Amino acid sequence: MFVAPYFFYAFLAMAVLNLVCSVLVLRGVAAAGIKVSFFEIRWQVHKHLKTYRKITLERSGKAAWPYYGYQGSLAGMIGFVLLTLLFLK
Repeated sequence: MFVAPYFFYAFLAMAVLNLVCSVLVLRGVAAAGIKVSFFEIRWQVHKHLKTYRKITLERSGKAAWPYYGYQGSLAGMIGFVLLTLLFLK
């Protein structure tokens, strides 16, 4: 049974979720008045992730789901790419 394509599809799904969470995090930071460059979206998210968590904690008392969605999807991407590479023959 060849399962590597399924892990690759799961990797792609995690990548899409990660992109969506990245945009939501950057929009939340931009709404708080912090200058954000969407041109460098991948680097800006890592730069502003702690700020986004702090902003959402102050606003609602808990971190918003895109914060955890970003971290979880990043871990999922790493896991699924490793599984894909492991099961390639």
